[in-house]
Amino acid sequence: MASNPPPQLPPGMTSSLRGISETYSFHASPEAFIASRVLAYQKEHPSLGTSQAIIRAKILNRNVAVVSSHAQITHILKSSDGYTAGAAYAELMAPFFPSPNLLLLEGEEHVHIRQAWEGRLEGMFGKVEGLVKRLTKEHFAPLANGEEVELYETLKTLSWKILLGVFISLIPEEDEIDVVEKHQETLLRGQFSLMPISVNAGFWHSPRKRGIDAKTRLQEILGERLKEDPARCPFNLSSGEQIDEAANHSVLFTSSLAAKAIASFMTALFLNIFFFPGSKKGFAATLANTADGGSCKKALRSIVLETERLSPPIVGIMRRSTQENTVPSPHDQPDGLIPSGWDVWLYFVGGGRDPTIYGDSWGRFEPGRYLDSDVSPAFAFGAGSKTCLGQHLIREIVTAVAEACLDMRLNLDGDVTASGVRARLGWTENDEVSPEVWAADMKQLPTQHPTKPVRVRISSGTS
Repeated sequence: MASNPPPQLPPGMTSSLRGISETYSFHASPEAFIASRVLAYQKEHPSLGTSQAIIRAKILNRNVAVVSSHAQITHILKSSDGYTAGAAYAELMAPFFPSPNLLLLEGEEHVHIRQAWEGRLEGMFGKVEGLVKRLTKEHFAPLANGEEVELYETLKTLSWKILLGVFISLIPEEDEIDVVEKHQETLLRGQFSLMPISVNAGFWHSPRKRGIDAKTRLQEILGERLKEDPARCPFNLSSGEQIDEAANHSVLFTSSLAAKAIASFMTALFLNIFFFPGSKKGFAATLANTADGGSCKKALRSIVLETERLSPPIVGIMRRSTQENTVPSPHDQPDGLIPSGWDVWLYFVGGGRDPTIYGDSWGRFEPGRYLDSDVSPAFAFGAGSKTCLGQHLIREIVTAVAEACLDMRLNLDGDVTASGVRARLGWTENDEVSPEVWAADMKQLPTQHPTKPVRVRISSGTS
């Protein structure tokens, strides 16, 4: 009986000189960077068909294993040890978000704080559903007279209103909403600055230094706001210590990255609901005219999950290997070997389009796919013990926004012509569009949405 081949390092370049090129190539387009390498590997090994191989890269002079197989992403995220999120995100996150931060915590400390926050979030949507729908209707009502808007930008504005309204009861009429948003934007620019040092030259501060200062100011603003009136927070807070912890986490919950991620999610969802090919008004008219509210909600849920599968707002997450790890591989491939100290980048776009999980329709938008509860979920919110804490809340919020728009009988008129956008949404077959076209038509960092503005004209069917 033949023995299994020994685990092997992922294929890819290793030189530092090559790493400089790969760093810029990845940041220009994660999709083109990863997809082109996977396709090259498949061409070299035709017997593997459409298997999603682990690819080795050199990014910022670090060895990186890029994983895009659904099974391998699941294996890594659900491994009880061998990988850490804290070390992978420490430089990117630690200086910019107050401690304790659930993203950076590990082990028992993470479990303890997570359980407390899961309790606080339980049943929260029931408290804020009315607010979300009211903010949505107030946002779109002035636009529903034929106003032309850029879809992503108007949904980003709505995302800010919802996040700040839900977590700190900050309403659009308050001047402080602009102050918080400005500080959060400064924080994000510092977080993703190409100059990862904090410099204060008196008359000039580096983006990183300005970002750290913005974090401190946000802690003060949110802390003062919640201490003045703890009822502004949706959580039940019984002590000053809990108020401080809620304020610190609210810096993360109301981050610019969160607002942009929700806006990206809603942009893809709106395009699918209002512009999916084959129906003049997309699914909007059908959903709005469904007499059975339960059927409408079930159909909308399936569309939300299918949108999430094909168009995750965050294209992936990171881990760091803390030991020599073996990752099982499909077919007759050798298992993947990831040495201790390597970064592991889990590419959700690839995992959501894995043919071994989703069959021949892996790249096609199927609105009824998730009417069957047995279909494997995608990874927009991760998996395992560190699944995004707000997973269910965010799905409920974007669903409520869609329901409010359907209640208003909103019509969106416009065209989605960019082939890369249509392919990313699953409206065209994947092999019709090259990764380079995706790169040109889709912005992927820090969140995923069309590169060029998608302009739509909004009207109301009830007007």
